[in-house]
Amino acid sequence: MQVGSAFAQTLFLGLDWVLSGIQWLVFVWVILSWLMLFAAQSSFRWRYRSAFSILSQIDEALSRAMSPLLRPFRRILPAYKTGGIDWSPMLLLLVIYMLRTFVRLAFGPILFG
Repeated sequence: MQVGSAFAQTLFLGLDWVLSGIQWLVFVWVILSWLMLFAAQSSFRWRYRSAFSILSQIDEALSRAMSPLLRPFRRILPAYKTGGIDWSPMLLLLVIYMLRTFVRLAFGPILFG
């Protein structure tokens, strides 16, 4: 195996891993934001204050991590134009899926075949 081929293979595999990690973070953040919404509207917030506090801190950290990735999509499709629904996580997941598919189809046969 040539050094350049090994480097390119490692680079594209690393890119796939990074995109996969971002994809999972988006899933976790969306589900956690739903849980926070329901927990804030129920008695869970007052019964389990320490658990709610921990969940809100995790939600805040994930929101800050996801904000730079979601900002371009929120500019394109603001929530006030879509009936209050934030479609930016779905658009980000779609772009990640398209990027991963492109990398696999375009460079997969060259690198791994």
